[in-house]
Amino acid sequence: MRPSLVFILTAIFAILQITVMDYFKFFGAKPDLILTAALIGGLFLNLKFALGLGVSAGIFKDVFSLNALGLNAVLLPIWIFLIKKLIRRVAIEDNLSRTLLVFSVSLLNNIISGLVLIYSGPSVPPLIFLRIVILSSIYTASVFYLTVRFIAK
Repeated sequence: MRPSLVFILTAIFAILQITVMDYFKFFGAKPDLILTAALIGGLFLNLKFALGLGVSAGIFKDVFSLNALGLNAVLLPIWIFLIKKLIRRVAIEDNLSRTLLVFSVSLLNNIISGLVLIYSGPSVPPLIFLRIVILSSIYTASVFYLTVRFIAK
């Protein structure tokens, strides 16, 4: 996949994330399009460009989110680096395996981000937190699957 295509996809997803995704909430959860774009970069690009994309996407996400400043700028490159390490050891060739990987990363990212947010401020009931984390991860993995299928054509 060409780096310019992933950069354009990341820019489009970043704009959609901050503008219209609030209208597509499902039980209070919405997909993380910026994480999706960064993980697409991590799966399909070389490490240097993917890490640069992850850092810039993380900074953009930090500017427009409620999380602690710098959390996403640190987490996104870490996920990309770990994905690169994993795909060197394990062959992940089909979209279903990639989608399960994105679901796992999204789940971990949502748990870490949610715990940092809860620790730094408001208290969220545990069942609501769990519902939002799981639904958001499923939603993000679904958007990833559809995006990769669309790009492949």
